[in-house]
Amino acid sequence: MFTRYIFHLSIPVSDLAQSAAFYVDALGAASGRRGDAWQDVLLWGHQITLQLRPSEVLPLASQGKRHFGVTLPWREWETTVSRLRSAGISFLEEPKVLYQGLPEEQAKFYVVDPSNNVIEIKTYRDPSGTLAGGDSAYKYVDA
Repeated sequence: MFTRYIFHLSIPVSDLAQSAAFYVDALGAASGRRGDAWQDVLLWGHQITLQLRPSEVLPLASQGKRHFGVTLPWREWETTVSRLRSAGISFLEEPKVLYQGLPEEQAKFYVVDPSNNVIEIKTYRDPSGTLAGGDSAYKYVDA
């Protein structure tokens, strides 16, 4: 049996309400617990804590390759692209398919939240064959 753990990530934001609205309205997260200077959002089965820490928010150009992300099933990735386009969300990097027709076929895009946190959303046509040379520990689990 495959055990599914909940991943938790805490990130700095400059405006708590604006950031929470982005995660809930644009990305489809559910609102979780909240305090005066933080808000949990539940995104794709994982917990992200938005920490009101404006002094820790970096300009996009100063972050290098820093990002976080998720790997979705292919259809859900396509649905997410459509939903973001319909909502008028700008992509930092437009959706694209890489290695088309090969065993490593994947697709991805990047978006940026209101506090410049970069989010990569990707998919693999065959996750078990792509992520770890066939390691069966990698699989999609329906929540």
